[in-house]
Amino acid sequence: MAKARYCPRTAYLRRLIDQGRVIAAKQQAGTWLREAYASPQFLSLVAELLDPAKPDRSRRNRRPPAQWLDIGEAFDALRGDGFTRDQAILILSDRFHCSSGLIDKALDFYRDAQRPFGMAPREKDPLIASVAGE
Repeated sequence: MAKARYCPRTAYLRRLIDQGRVIAAKQQAGTWLREAYASPQFLSLVAELLDPAKPDRSRRNRRPPAQWLDIGEAFDALRGDGFTRDQAILILSDRFHCSSGLIDKALDFYRDAQRPFGMAPREKDPLIASVAGE
């Protein structure tokens, strides 16, 4: 295992950044770059300052909709009782006091939670069903 190296200039810049003095840190980094200073740790920090990593906006890091499990189970029960998808969504939006868009998001989250276990039933796509004449 490689030993981590200490770079005093990088430590100084990190201290400036931690204090909220990002502009001062950038100015100092620019000065040292003009002097041709180039330790791996320093160059890595400069790259971070120039192009900060974008936050992960993937779906798995988002908070799940409230009551997604209750909504999903109630939806399955309504579908089992013979209601259409649209009717079930309207009933659930009234029952849970939220928009139909939020019900859709909760159902997506419910299906995604079931998928790894092979439990997610496959609903027919209404567009494909209408084209196929089903």
